[in-house]
Amino acid sequence: MRFSHELIVPEEGLPFKLFLFEGWNGNYFREKHWHRSVEIFAVCRGELGFFVDDRMWRLTADEFIIVNSNEVHSIDAPRPNETIVLQIPLKMFEEYFTEEQFIWFTHEPGKKDERFMELIKDLFRVYTEKQIGYNLKVKSIFYNIMYFLVKEYRLTQIDQDSVRKNRNLNRLSSITSYMKENYAGELTLETVARVFGYSPTYLSRMFQKYAGITFKSYLQSIRLGYALKDLESGKYSITETALRNGFSGSKGLARAFRKKYGMLPSEYREKTGNGH
Repeated sequence: MRFSHELIVPEEGLPFKLFLFEGWNGNYFREKHWHRSVEIFAVCRGELGFFVDDRMWRLTADEFIIVNSNEVHSIDAPRPNETIVLQIPLKMFEEYFTEEQFIWFTHEPGKKDERFMELIKDLFRVYTEKQIGYNLKVKSIFYNIMYFLVKEYRLTQIDQDSVRKNRNLNRLSSITSYMKENYAGELTLETVARVFGYSPTYLSRMFQKYAGITFKSYLQSIRLGYALKDLESGKYSITETALRNGFSGSKGLARAFRKKYGMLPSEYREKTGNGH
């Protein structure tokens, strides 16, 4: 399995990020990943499959799920859907942390589900229509959503295993952010361990235990993600794409690309209409 840490950047001028789920067209699977933000998926049409800490949740129309900060999850969207995604930076909840910058929300349906879903839909409608004064209105709706989150869905009794896991994923998030900034160079387990003051053995175990993946596989996943974007842009040859993204050459990229995406980079380029 390949996990990844996702960095969430709020909309400029607004304390959140709001968009339609990228797997709207179906036939989509988002591999396991985690991020520091709280994330809400609200299904308006169709259905989604959610895997959170190895538990399966099936969401249908007018249902939502709250994904906690540093909670490893994956998403399965085999069929078309319309899903609103609201991402809230963890710092927005700092007044309600229990300990160690920790806050936890329940996944279980609550008594305010219908009203909460209406608020998410209203937020998206006002945000997309962008009529005069919309930024004031969306902030009003957003803070109402925040109120429901901390009042109706926040858990105040948290087991220490969850706190410990959160602490370690926080550390791992700093490391994966560094890897995303330096992925194109000669990045090794020894180099990264030295930067963060760990032994290579300890860092290797950290990846395995808390992210369920090896350091090498995680790094390759980052490189493949950026290589994919280069191929989609059509700006670079396959060899240039490989070298720009930390691969030794086109053969190394081809091997890794085929293993993950089931096709060669050249085939993907043709498929996206960027063949030369």
